[in-house]
Amino acid sequence: MLKHRFALFLSGAIAFGVAVLLCLLPGFPSSPHTTLAKSPSPPPLETVTLQLKWRHQFQFAGYYAAKAQGYYEQAGLDVQMQEMPENTPPVEVVLNGEAEFGIAGSDLVLLRNQGYPVVALAAIYQHSPSVIIARRQPNLDHIHDLIGKRVMIRDHAVELIAYLKSEGIALDQFIQVPHSFTPLSLINGRVDAMSGYSTDEPFFLEQVNIPHIIFNPRAGGIDFYGDTLFTTEAQIKRHPQRVKAFLDASLKGWAYALEHPEEMIELIYTEYSPRHSRAHLRYEAEASKRLILSDVVEIGYMNPGRWNYILQIYHDLGFATRYSSLAGFIYERYPQPNLTWVYFIFITISSILGFVSWIALRFYQLNHRIRQEVAERMQTENSLRALEKRYRFLVESSPFPIVISQFETGEIAYLNPKASRIFKVRRNQAIGYLTEDFYVQPDDRNIILKALKKQGFIQDFETQLFNSKGEIFWANISGTLINFDGTLSIFITLIDITQHKHLEDQLSRLAMTDELTGLYNRRYFFQRGREEVNNAITHDVALLLLDIDFFKKVNDTFGHDIGDLVLQSVAHLLKSQATPHDILGRLGGEEFALLLPQTSLQDATYRAKTICEIIAQEKIPIQCSFIQITVSIGVATTSPQDLDIRELFKQADLALYKAKNSGRNCVVQLSRVESPD
Repeated sequence: MLKHRFALFLSGAIAFGVAVLLCLLPGFPSSPHTTLAKSPSPPPLETVTLQLKWRHQFQFAGYYAAKAQGYYEQAGLDVQMQEMPENTPPVEVVLNGEAEFGIAGSDLVLLRNQGYPVVALAAIYQHSPSVIIARRQPNLDHIHDLIGKRVMIRDHAVELIAYLKSEGIALDQFIQVPHSFTPLSLINGRVDAMSGYSTDEPFFLEQVNIPHIIFNPRAGGIDFYGDTLFTTEAQIKRHPQRVKAFLDASLKGWAYALEHPEEMIELIYTEYSPRHSRAHLRYEAEASKRLILSDVVEIGYMNPGRWNYILQIYHDLGFATRYSSLAGFIYERYPQPNLTWVYFIFITISSILGFVSWIALRFYQLNHRIRQEVAERMQTENSLRALEKRYRFLVESSPFPIVISQFETGEIAYLNPKASRIFKVRRNQAIGYLTEDFYVQPDDRNIILKALKKQGFIQDFETQLFNSKGEIFWANISGTLINFDGTLSIFITLIDITQHKHLEDQLSRLAMTDELTGLYNRRYFFQRGREEVNNAITHDVALLLLDIDFFKKVNDTFGHDIGDLVLQSVAHLLKSQATPHDILGRLGGEEFALLLPQTSLQDATYRAKTICEIIAQEKIPIQCSFIQITVSIGVATTSPQDLDIRELFKQADLALYKAKNSGRNCVVQLSRVESPD
C-alpha cells in the first residue's frame, strides 16, 4: 500500500513540475479560459511627432504617403509632422523630447561620436544632395577656381567643408557672404557660388536660363548618406514595438511614394504646401529618385562599414576629435533571435528526466521488483525516443541549414533538408564527406576548430563555401560542440549572406570610383598613389597628368551629354593603354592622371606621346557625325630619395601647364628637381 502511495505522489510531482515548466514557456496560455476571451477593442492611436529637416516638399514624400495611405494608422500611430523651427536643428528637437523621431544628415554620426544617444533607423538617401553651385564663368572649371570668389556656405554644411578640406581649400580663401537660403543671390550676380541641394536650386537656375556648374563632393571621394531617419536610445528602450512599427510604415510609405510620384506631388501641393510649383516638385522627385537608389538597394539600407568610413573621414579632417565605436548607433531592424531560453528549457528537461530516472532507480532497488524495473526502464526509453523524435523534427523543420560533423575527422554525420538544398547534394550522398572539401579557404575551418577548442563555440564567422556544383557562396557560420551518437561532434548552423556581401562590394566600389568613367576618383587615386610612392624604395615612379584641350568649347558647342561621352571615350582609351600595374584616375572635370610604377622619365614620355597620338587619331561618333579631340600631357618622375606624391603632382602639373602654353596637343616632360643637398 505504501509503495502505491509513493508512486502516486511521484507521478503527481512530475505532472506538477511539467505543468509549471509549460507555463513558463513563451506564448503558453496561463488559463484555459484565455482562448475563450473576447478580442478587446483596438487601442487608441498613439500620437508621435516627426521633426522634418526642412519645410514641406518632396524630400519627405515617403512620410506623407505613409500617412495618406493609412500605413501609420494600421501601425497604431497618429503621426504629426512639423517643419524645422528657426535656429533649432532637428536633432536638438528630438534630444529635447519635443519629437520622437527626426530626419538628419550624415553629421548624425558626429553627434553619436560626441556621446549623444542618437540611433540611425534608416538612410533614405544613399547619396547626399549637398553640392556647391556656381555661375558658369570663363576660367571656372574646377573647384579650385572658386578661390577668391564670393561664396555662400551654410553654417552646418560639414560635408561640403570636408570636401573643400580634402581638396586643400580653406573657407577663408573665399570671400564669404552670409547665406540667404535662396538662389536669387546667385541669379542676380551678388555671389559667384553657393551651397545648396542638387534636388532644389538647379531648378530655379534652369527656369531663368542661368548657365551653371555643380561641384559634387563625390568627385573628391566624399560620399555621405543624405536624409537619415533617426530616434534616441531612450525611445527604443521604452517603446521598441512603436519604433519598429513607425519605421516599417515609413519605409512602406517611401516605396509607395517612389512608385506614384505624380500622386504625391498633387498631395504635397494641395494639402501640405504650395510653396513649390508642381513643376518644381516634379524636378525634386526625379533628382531624389537618383539619390535614393531604390532600384539598387533596399530603401533605408545602411552599411556599417560605410558609416565607419564616414566617421573616419571626419576624424582624418579634424571634425571628430576622437574616434569611438559606433556600437548601438545603427538600429537592429531584424535582431538575431536569442536562443538562451531554448537552451534553458533543454537543460531543465534533461535535469528533470535525470532526476526522475534516479528516483525510479532507487525505488526499483528498494522494492526488488525486477518486473517493475524493466517496465519503468522501457517507459524511460520510450520517453527518450519521443524526445529525440521531437528534437529531430525541430532540426528537420529548421528554416536555416544545419550540419553535424565529427570533430576529429571532419566527416559529415548529418545535414537537414535546408542544408541539402544550399549545398545541392542528396543527404545520403553527403554522409561521410569531409567538411574541409566545402571551404574555399581551408584555413577558415582551422580557425573555427581553434575557437571551438578554446571556448566550445563560435558565432557569426563569415567564410566562402562551395556547393556540389562548384558554385561559391558566402555563409555566416555559428557552431557548438555536442555529443552526437556517442562521438564529439560540431553542431553547425549556416546563413547565406551572398547577396549582402555583393551589396557591400558594390557600395565599396561606388565610394572609390568616378561615377561617370568608372576610373578611380580623386581621393582614392591619391590614396593609392601615396602608397605606391612610399613603397618606391629602389625605383622611379612617373606621373602623367592629362587635360583635354578646349573641353569647355566641346561642352558649349555640343552640350554636356556629348561632353560626358567625350570623357568616357578618353577614359576607355586610357584603360586600353594602361597595364595591370598602372594606377589610372579622373581627378575632376577633364583632367585625368596615370601613375606608372618602376618607369623612367624617358619611358614615361614615350608612353605619353603614344597616348597623345592615339587620342588625336580617335574619331568619337556623335549623332550622325563625329568629333576629334587632342590632349596635353605633363610628365614628371620622382626618385627613391624624394618620395612625396604632392611634390610629384606639383611637378607634373607644372609640365602640363607648359604643354598648354606650347600650343597644346603635345607632351612636356619635367626633369627631376634636385634637393638642396
